[in-house]
Amino acid sequence: MGVGTLASICMVGVAYAMVKVPQVNADATVQGSTIYYSDGKTVMGKIGSSRQIVKLNEISPAMRDAALAAEDRKFYSESAISPTGIARAVFNNLSGGDTQGGSTITQQYVKNAYLNQQRTFTRKFKEIFISVKVGKQQDKDTILQNYLNTIFFGRGANGIDAAAEAYYKVHAKDLTVQQAAVLAASIKEPDDGSGTSYYDPRSTGQKHLDAIARYNFVLDGMNKMGKLSDADLAKYRDHPTMTVKNSGGATFAGQKGYLIQRVKNAMHNMKFSDQDLQTKGLKIYTTWDKNLQEKAKVAVEHNLQSTGMPKDTRVGLVSINPKNGEIEAAYGGKDYLKRFVDDAFYATAQVGSGFKPYVLATALTQDIGLKSQFDASAPAYFDTKGDRVHAGDPGAFEVHNDEGNPVQPVVNLVTATQMSYNTVYVPLGFKAGSDNVLSLATKAGLPEDAMKPHVGQSGFFLGQSSMSPLDQATGYATIANDGEYIRPHTIRKVLDANFHPYQQSRWKNVEKHRAFDSDVAHDVQYAMQAVVRSPGTGIRAALPGREVAGKTGTTNANKAAWFNGFTPNQLVTSVGMWRYDDPVTKGKNKHAGRYVSMTNVGGLARVNGGNNPAQIWHDYMSSALQGKPVTTFPPAANVGNPERYATARPTPTPTPTPTETPTCRPDQNPMRDHCKPGQDDGTPDCTLHPHRSQCQNSTPPTQPTCQPPFGCQSTPPGGGSGGGKGGNDVQEHAARPIDE
Repeated sequence: MGVGTLASICMVGVAYAMVKVPQVNADATVQGSTIYYSDGKTVMGKIGSSRQIVKLNEISPAMRDAALAAEDRKFYSESAISPTGIARAVFNNLSGGDTQGGSTITQQYVKNAYLNQQRTFTRKFKEIFISVKVGKQQDKDTILQNYLNTIFFGRGANGIDAAAEAYYKVHAKDLTVQQAAVLAASIKEPDDGSGTSYYDPRSTGQKHLDAIARYNFVLDGMNKMGKLSDADLAKYRDHPTMTVKNSGGATFAGQKGYLIQRVKNAMHNMKFSDQDLQTKGLKIYTTWDKNLQEKAKVAVEHNLQSTGMPKDTRVGLVSINPKNGEIEAAYGGKDYLKRFVDDAFYATAQVGSGFKPYVLATALTQDIGLKSQFDASAPAYFDTKGDRVHAGDPGAFEVHNDEGNPVQPVVNLVTATQMSYNTVYVPLGFKAGSDNVLSLATKAGLPEDAMKPHVGQSGFFLGQSSMSPLDQATGYATIANDGEYIRPHTIRKVLDANFHPYQQSRWKNVEKHRAFDSDVAHDVQYAMQAVVRSPGTGIRAALPGREVAGKTGTTNANKAAWFNGFTPNQLVTSVGMWRYDDPVTKGKNKHAGRYVSMTNVGGLARVNGGNNPAQIWHDYMSSALQGKPVTTFPPAANVGNPERYATARPTPTPTPTPTETPTCRPDQNPMRDHCKPGQDDGTPDCTLHPHRSQCQNSTPPTQPTCQPPFGCQSTPPGGGSGGGKGGNDVQEHAARPIDE
């Protein structure tokens, strides 16, 4: 024996001696995570499955044999490691190939119970040494028992008893040969991405063919091991017992799927891993109010059904407590299992005029007060200074008012907000500064990346950017919370399996910062209250007996409509509605996803923020606030200056219409009784008979002096039609068709 060989043997011996058998990982025995509603008691759902440890004699012989046939047919006759398998793993590691191969049942158990899932050469050698030692410390039956209690079978089932329940609604002791072969087949690939095993015979297409092949492979192994007769092999081949419908899916049916997925995403954002969620037995306490969730569902689905809106109508609703940032309810779709897209949290649409409160808040910070006067007449043309220019001027933006023109064109900012006059908000935005609007809106919680591409465009101030209902609810919560931003969140606390705080630094502290002054917020709230008062655009959202502040939002071609609003110090709710035709990836009707106009649907010529979304908001909030105290907004602070960017036109004084004097009766005197004689003598005494035609002054009354810049027309410039389109119409920017 050479010196080098001897040295290598000595090194292996030293390494073997140094590696100790560690304690069994807690992850190998604990439950999955449990999620609770905001009451801290009601279970919303579970991530992972509760493991029930069972003894080997509580596992059917068929299951024991099937596991060996699938994973290690010589388990009882060979050592704890497979030399040929290890050699293959070494070669793969050196050549850059798969390092997973070469595992006996003992090695798999060691990997699951004592080590991590890293696929490295170093971990493989530790696995070998520990496997040898475990093989000496534990008998084969104990190893097999522990193995079957620790491995993952899919459908959230850790351990064989949980798997028997998940796939067949039985206990491990009752598993038949066919059932056992299916479960043993699943060990190779327990999760296909949909929550069940890749080898689940309930699958279709190629997956089903692969499942049958793997199932037959297990049966063949049982036959070769002498555990299954030829007759039974022939009887069972190609005929696996069908698994029950995945009950794990029921956990995600309806609204629960959206809620649980949001919880998982929130946990991921706080750096909790899937392994944490699946195996550590965490207790996750959320802000989701079960009662409000149901109210949101009822309000949305009743409106869609009662108005006859098309099936491709999407609605996202989000409710936030503005005082602490807790998201209490959200409607993201009718059924998560039928459509995974969450229209409350992740789907986006242009926000339209729902963006105007941020423009107003910015203007107030620039000392442009609520009493400032602007010309709201349309169509109008503006430069980037916010000044009116001629239609033919280079770079002029043409702007129209969706809600019609005012009789008196000069309005203050409260009226402009109430009636959503674009011809006021475009110049207001430019005068406040595009970058300033971006900065304030970002501080309020809106996504900067969604807004930044539109800065400098007129449509930026009219809601050109696309955002989610969660984004809008976040920004409005900042306004409702007197200008203080609190990061919206859904996780209150996370406890470990023993109900002790777990990774507290990840969830305890909630980000807060001042976005703008409280006085500015009070003025914005004041202006927004006018929106729900007649003749405001959001009158349908009014809550009798309660103060409400809100804003409608409608986009070009009516592809999206919004109502966002709140009651004082209670609840902020954003409702977004749009139509979206989901993509079709196969067949002759293949097409990309596309937004569809909401015109001539639901019994309306066009859906805008003031009808369906405002009605949904009203119905939900009426129910959500039932039994809650009535609260009030603070008065306007009237920050800034009453700037005059336009001068009110004088109202012409009408010529009074004279009241006809009655004819005197025989006993009446014209001077005393204010009557006229019964007959005209042709030369009237105009003192006695002042109302006779001959006594009337034929000179017309003096007309008021007309003052620039508005003239004396009785209708707004442009004929008062309140609409129209042009080639450079800013509406094509502000409310352009949503990106497809």
